[in-house]
Amino acid sequence: MVDFQKIREEQWPALKDMTFLDAACVSLTPQNAVNAMVEFTKYTANNEEFTSTAHHLAMDARRHKAYEEAAKLLNADMNEIALVESTTYGLNIAAQTMKLNPGDTVLTTSLEFLQVAMPWCMMRSTHGINVKAVKGRNGRFELSDFVECMDDSVKMIVMSSVEWCNGWRMNLKEIGDYCKAHNIYLVIDAVHEMGVMKIDTKQIYVSLMVAGGHKWMNSPFGTGVMYVNKDLIPKLTPPTWGYLNTVAPEGGWGAYFGDPKSKSINDWQFPADSARKFEVGGTCNYLGAIALGESLGLVNEIGIENIEARVLELRDYLYEELPKIGAHLTTQPDKDHRSGLVVFRFYNDPAEEHKLVEFLHQHKVYCACRFTDGIGGVRIACQYYVTKADLDRLMEVLKEAAKIKAPDFKA
Repeated sequence: MVDFQKIREEQWPALKDMTFLDAACVSLTPQNAVNAMVEFTKYTANNEEFTSTAHHLAMDARRHKAYEEAAKLLNADMNEIALVESTTYGLNIAAQTMKLNPGDTVLTTSLEFLQVAMPWCMMRSTHGINVKAVKGRNGRFELSDFVECMDDSVKMIVMSSVEWCNGWRMNLKEIGDYCKAHNIYLVIDAVHEMGVMKIDTKQIYVSLMVAGGHKWMNSPFGTGVMYVNKDLIPKLTPPTWGYLNTVAPEGGWGAYFGDPKSKSINDWQFPADSARKFEVGGTCNYLGAIALGESLGLVNEIGIENIEARVLELRDYLYEELPKIGAHLTTQPDKDHRSGLVVFRFYNDPAEEHKLVEFLHQHKVYCACRFTDGIGGVRIACQYYVTKADLDRLMEVLKEAAKIKAPDFKA
């Protein structure tokens, strides 16, 4: 049995003085990642290798753990994993590499975070494509809702695997199978799922999936994970070109740099079957990659199945307790669509919800207020380091707020 309390105390000592329920915005860094970054920073203050070139390549090599841990977490092949700056960067890679023709349609949902569809929205005028939002039903999205919007022009679905403003978790198996059968690109923002919910890329079909590390993966340092389906990689052309992504020259880069016969212009070769060809391919965010590798290593050490069970247990506890104090749940009850997010309303006026969040923050209970297309409210992230005592503290402060202004939300 996993001792989550012990893990919390060892990895997140700051939590003894706060009730942190906002990992869905920016999470907190575990101590194993902090220690690794401190060690690396000290390492960069010296040149322990024989040459600076060797030192540079050694720094590159320290990113390797992040690839390994990400591949393990997603049950993916190593060549399907790339490290990217953010979810935003990965979505832009998808937009630039997955070619669409004038008249083609991209489907998204009405509840997406603004960045999810943004690259394709900006391409409407330059590429002549269409972007349409699937409305769903009261914050629910099933495969049938997408199928109802299908016609021959639909070539891509771009969406979050978990909706940020109500916590609805998509059935990626059903949607992925449909997209694969109908030759439709499926691009997934998994930033609210990766790291706490099991995603098995051998069991689902996704064209490209990306998640910044700063939320549920607990690595807020500008490095995230991008998965590209191995069958798709050779068909896509990278939007940028960097020398560290090329097929390394004979003898390695150290030998090439010192070779009088080297040229500035060459027919450079890039591995056709590696997702890393989509990375920038230059000197990169080593600290971010190192932190991400350690954070994901902790996830894999605990076990994603154990973490998911923990997160859903916390979610279900909060879902049951909130209505008892007058909260109206925005998050839907459907068991198969649960995530680590619980969203609720206290008042009819969103301005009052924002005041409520300020009141919570004054009492060191940290959460957020999020809305899209009229749906949302106060958002609680049940990260695996959260305890039931944290959730009880949330309830206590909500009760205090109710003494000042009673809940008045009318659905």
